[in-house]
Amino acid sequence: MSIRAFALPAIMAAAFFSTSAQAALDANQTFQQFNTVVFGNIDSTSHLHGRAWVGGNVVGGEYVHRSLPTSDYAGLTVQGNISNARVLANGAVIKGNSTNTSVNSGSTAVFGNASDGYMNGPAYIYGTASNINFNGGRLTTPNTQLDTNIAAASSTDFYSVLNQTSDNLALLTNTSNVTWSSQKATFTASADNTGLAVFNLSDADALTIFGLGEFDFILNNATTIVINSGLKDIDISANFLGGSAQKIAGNVVWNFYNAQTVDLGRQFGGTILATDATLTNQADIEGNVYVNNLIQRGQIHQYAFTGNLPIAAVPEPSSYAMLLLGLGFLGFAARRRA
Repeated sequence: MSIRAFALPAIMAAAFFSTSAQAALDANQTFQQFNTVVFGNIDSTSHLHGRAWVGGNVVGGEYVHRSLPTSDYAGLTVQGNISNARVLANGAVIKGNSTNTSVNSGSTAVFGNASDGYMNGPAYIYGTASNINFNGGRLTTPNTQLDTNIAAASSTDFYSVLNQTSDNLALLTNTSNVTWSSQKATFTASADNTGLAVFNLSDADALTIFGLGEFDFILNNATTIVINSGLKDIDISANFLGGSAQKIAGNVVWNFYNAQTVDLGRQFGGTILATDATLTNQADIEGNVYVNNLIQRGQIHQYAFTGNLPIAAVPEPSSYAMLLLGLGFLGFAARRRA
């Protein structure tokens, strides 16, 4: 198990722990509140429409293009550094440095240094600020909104929650069927009495299906659909027929539980759960994304998650941060499977 940490001075750690404690989120709450959770880094040249939490660094991209569901989290939370990016609404919490990055609205906290950009809402900068236009005013201490956002920022061990959920989904019993021809795969759902439908794809079948040119979906009365695949390298460039990418965006979960890479060449529909994978998308994703690293070359569109996942208990917030606080440093970490 490796740990990626960003250490901060003890005085700043005290500022974090002066805020009230926040309850950790479970998987369903995470799916409902977050468009994207990335445990490592984002490299983006596109737009991410909903709320995002990032365990590493962010380079590029525009964030929060739509109204967000209620949450204690800011529009964008980054545990590392951010550069060449813009947040359009709901503010940001940046644990590292901010470079050439602007926030159009909402309260913002930067706990490193900030250079080049503007803050249109109230902004708290712990480090030095150079060439920053404080259109919303510079705060000497975090305001009430930032206190809430800062407390939330490290309150959930997202990797543990989502990785355990992925493992649990992979153990579900198959209820549904995929048929295919030389060009098209048709996913026909059959739900249990809770509305849950499960497709368990063997590696051989997944290789064939993911290589086809067209996907079609017959969901029947299913309200939560899980598609499990254990492939390590996933490459999909299928056309989602009849506008199905948007139609399945809110209740289909693609659980790529062993994936190391996920490459999407065309518009894709549904939530992608691949906690150890680097995802690269060349076209738009209609749905949520929960991955290790994100190389974003197409937009990620926010959709309300309407399913109901079988979930595991929520891990308690790590005592590891409190230990480092006692030593004089606070680590903000995204845990990864070794």
